[in-house]
Amino acid sequence: MAVEFYILVIPFCVIPVFLVSLDYLNKSAELKRKNYNVIDFDKFVKRKEEGDAVDSDIAKLLDIETFAA
Repeated sequence: MAVEFYILVIPFCVIPVFLVSLDYLNKSAELKRKNYNVIDFDKFVKRKEEGDAVDSDIAKLLDIETFAA
């Protein structure tokens, strides 16, 4: 009787833990993928304030000393 009990109980204990673990790993990987696509807005604004050649030329034409995109 004990062997049948273990045969029936162990899969019902192990499989849910395995599925929850897979779901957690999938969600954490998805979160990492989303974070790669995030742009740091503060760094972007600082870089645009410093400006590149095109931004500097536009600012000179418009007589603007500080500018942002």
